[in-house]
Amino acid sequence: MLNQAFDTVNDHSWVPSSAWHGLHLLEQQTFAQKRADFLDDVPVMSATVLGLEMLLQETYIDLRIASELILSDVGATIQILRLIGSEYDFAAERPSRMGDCIASLEVSGWFGAISARTFPCDRKHEAITAVWRHSRLVAQYAQLVAESLDGVSPEDAYLVGLLHGIGDIPAALGWPNCGRGGTNEGVLSAMEGTLPLFVLAAMRSMNDSSASSGWRFILTAAHELAGSRMDLVPFALHGSSFTGVNAG
Repeated sequence: MLNQAFDTVNDHSWVPSSAWHGLHLLEQQTFAQKRADFLDDVPVMSATVLGLEMLLQETYIDLRIASELILSDVGATIQILRLIGSEYDFAAERPSRMGDCIASLEVSGWFGAISARTFPCDRKHEAITAVWRHSRLVAQYAQLVAESLDGVSPEDAYLVGLLHGIGDIPAALGWPNCGRGGTNEGVLSAMEGTLPLFVLAAMRSMNDSSASSGWRFILTAAHELAGSRMDLVPFALHGSSFTGVNAG
């Protein structure tokens, strides 16, 4: 909704030195630590931050609109789930609905996490833009498919679809030693304490070729439907990388 209106906004103020400093630290740390740092460094579309900034200027925060904006952005969603994961020791106690998540957090905390690292959706950042747009498209179709099934929440299906490609994020960001799609299990391990249990189960069922589940059907169908609409995603993943973030 609001996010679509801001899709054309470009932010050209860069502090790439912080990004490269982060890359050197990643090279020096253990693999386990790399996976933990992954969550902190996932960026958010600058358009999403702009939309939320405008929303927060109102007297009262509309949780529905704020949730829509956050759930339209893979990075914003990951940052909120990361914060929620740090607040609750047990996965069963953590809220999974975005409105409940942001309502249980301090506004300054969750907005600070979302606005810390941003990128504009332009050709310079086509790789990460393509991942974000593809993920949102699959999420929308996953929700649509789930609406025709019994026993599956369309909201849950949307979140599963939105986060299904997190294994592609390191390569799209241009981080070293991260082959495209090859770090999916490592990313999942890093998000053990962050992702809702149903998201972890769904994503692992996709990685297990012998598994047969409703989530496999939903995501496969969503991918097929999204594949027929790839003309909506103008940027290709190949031959590009994410070279910098705006650290606010």
